[in-house]
Amino acid sequence: MQQRRNTAYSPGWLAGLALAGLLTLSACGNTDEQTLPQYDPAPSVLETPAPEVDRQTFRLPLQFTDPPVVDPGWQTPPQYGDGVFLSAEHAEDVLTFRAVDSSGTLLWEADRPLSCTGFTITSHDDLHYAVLTDIDAEVQSLGNTVASAYDLHTGELAWGPIDVPGPHNGPGTVFAAPTEQAMGASDAKVVLDPASGDIIVNEREHKVKVLGEFHGTVLTVDAQAIQAHRAADLATGGLEAEPLWTVPLEDHGWTAENLTARSPVGLPDPSEAATSPAVLLGTDDTDRALVDLTSAEVLAEGLSDAGQDPTSQSWVMLGETLTGYGPTGQILYDEPNDGLEVRGIGAAMAYLENSDGDLEARNVVTGQIGRAYDPDDTGTLAVPTGITATGAGILEAEGRYYLATVPTVEQPEPEEP
Repeated sequence: MQQRRNTAYSPGWLAGLALAGLLTLSACGNTDEQTLPQYDPAPSVLETPAPEVDRQTFRLPLQFTDPPVVDPGWQTPPQYGDGVFLSAEHAEDVLTFRAVDSSGTLLWEADRPLSCTGFTITSHDDLHYAVLTDIDAEVQSLGNTVASAYDLHTGELAWGPIDVPGPHNGPGTVFAAPTEQAMGASDAKVVLDPASGDIIVNEREHKVKVLGEFHGTVLTVDAQAIQAHRAADLATGGLEAEPLWTVPLEDHGWTAENLTARSPVGLPDPSEAATSPAVLLGTDDTDRALVDLTSAEVLAEGLSDAGQDPTSQSWVMLGETLTGYGPTGQILYDEPNDGLEVRGIGAAMAYLENSDGDLEARNVVTGQIGRAYDPDDTGTLAVPTGITATGAGILEAEGRYYLATVPTVEQPEPEEP
């Protein structure tokens, strides 16, 4: 595995470039030339409380009447893994990623150029990583993209920088160079091994289409079938390794060209899930199948959206109907769907937006509409986008993201025998 040391980590190199003022580059996802911003990409350990918000300025859900709500400065939707949230804010031409635990403690932060917005959280065994992109400043063109993985809890470098063909494409550790085609199009994708950063699938070399990497499970598709592989198996045996499962495209009437995969709504974390993780597969955003990632069992079809409550393990699914499923697959309720959209889910509640733009809270087990907010409250509406099994929640308000915290539980000291 070839790794490049990124000299953007050197303060002296940054100062020299700033003085020169003449060098330009194409940074991560931006194809326009721009001056390299001054930034320090090496993570800095913080271990300080995030500032609390003034609760009176927000209309908070009744579920979050008591816990402190903090403002980490996030301006992009956070991702979550193993009790830690990660997102970023931007100031001028620098993007600052911050990792925050469920108690509201700022763990670490790292800077990137503003155009390096793509990031992901992945895992290998019991370790969770934040994967960030950066500019490889050693190459002559000053425009290549690299990816590095950091321990999600400490910010310590796990692997990288690794050369990748372009910015983060996703889902998971998937990267691709942008093309001059229609917006959103990309060149051949590669998948990085969450454990090492090695490229384990390359679309150009392997003649498959990459659908995504989901915490160590890699989905690919060719003209005949979808396959799921463990990233660890691909690292040792390539695509010749025995897949976890294979599903013929003809079973669903899908075509490889338009097939995509995405995670359900919420804060998925395999380390906390009592049931198997799932993915939404399909060629049409209104007709997707919810598929178990470990077994390929189809949990439901004809869906536009779905979300799982980590507390009860119940599913809320939207298709022609609004349907609730229990953790063992039993139907809990089934009623007409009048243009609903899942905005967030967790703590036994699903927050749905109707066709009029109004928000309603549904009990995920009974389907009954509950009261989400105190009608006497004023201020900016804060909408839960995901709530963990422990009760920590992400709240979105006017394009910023806040964290409703849960207290740290002190573990008792083990008694001496």
